[in-house]
Amino acid sequence: MSRSSGHRTGTIRVAVLTIHGNLMGPPDTDDLIEKVKDLVENGVFRIVLELRHVRWINSLGVGSILHCRSMIDNAGGWLHLSSLSEKVRSVFIMSQLTKVFSIHDSFKEAVEELNKV
Repeated sequence: MSRSSGHRTGTIRVAVLTIHGNLMGPPDTDDLIEKVKDLVENGVFRIVLELRHVRWINSLGVGSILHCRSMIDNAGGWLHLSSLSEKVRSVFIMSQLTKVFSIHDSFKEAVEELNKV
């Protein structure tokens, strides 16, 4: 489902999770939530979800991303999204979630932004 990488300066400042496939319910949505939960429990509070390899997302997928955001917000952290595919971007635009999330064209841009906070 995903791979993660951290951009380090001694400790992980920003974790990038690159998501592959579809986010249309279990097991993929459960895997995403679990990976984010593990990061937060290990003290990583700046997370980027790179979505360029996500072919499609439905309400369960959107709900899982909102759940991740809630976990990170409650821990005092930040969740940014990057590289949304055209189909995924259209779902976020139609649901007006572009007003809720910080969305970047690339994960590098998102990491740079999160390194400022």
